[in-house]
Amino acid sequence: MIKNLQTILLVFMLLTAIPASTEASFASDALAKARAAMQSAFQLSFLHKLPVIFYKDSFDRMFAHANRSIDNISLQHEGRTITRSDFQDDKALHIKKSAELALHIKSLIGSAHLAYGITMVIGLVKEAIDGSFLNPHGSRSKEDVYADHVGARAVFGEKKFDASLNKHLTHFVKPSATATGTPATVQTPPAAAQAPEPVQVNPFAADKPLAIGNASDARQQLLKRYYEAAEKGDTEQLKLLGAELQKQP
Repeated sequence: MIKNLQTILLVFMLLTAIPASTEASFASDALAKARAAMQSAFQLSFLHKLPVIFYKDSFDRMFAHANRSIDNISLQHEGRTITRSDFQDDKALHIKKSAELALHIKSLIGSAHLAYGITMVIGLVKEAIDGSFLNPHGSRSKEDVYADHVGARAVFGEKKFDASLNKHLTHFVKPSATATGTPATVQTPPAAAQAPEPVQVNPFAADKPLAIGNASDARQQLLKRYYEAAEKGDTEQLKLLGAELQKQP
């Protein structure tokens, strides 16, 4: 009993003697390893190594169909034809990996509904981890969940997979200028194409004959100043002189 107490006391003393920086280093290394292992697991890069023993024909057919549907996609969406170049790469990867995982689970347990449910749970857990301290560089996205859903529907056959892909297609395509509904810019015709404003001819110009007739000298002076203001484009002066001219007989 005394020896056991001595052993426990020795271990306790050793633990308390470890510097705080060393404890932090241990915790940091453990967290980094956990992050690396978790990210590697959620990338599902190991799936192609798993053997398919049961339901192999169904697995091969649906796995090929899911990949072909994304790689050779040609669907109508909002008046345009969506091809692989219009599809977001990360959403395509989500669909393919989700389909592969769901089909592997179905090949093991035989139930399509259970395989779909397990695949979606794994996808939701991954989204919960993204953006957390376990994966601070990740981000949560409902579009990723939609992509996981479409891929997992592969366990129900080609028709349901295709229907789901068509239904959620709007979440997977790249945004485009035509799809945003931005109104076309109305171009103003060049100034040269616009009708020129009428030009008042100054009868007091040096090369023009005086066209005033028998008007008084005061009125002639007002008219001269009026036409000069018109040539300069002085609207304020034109208003004042026009009012003065109206007072003239």
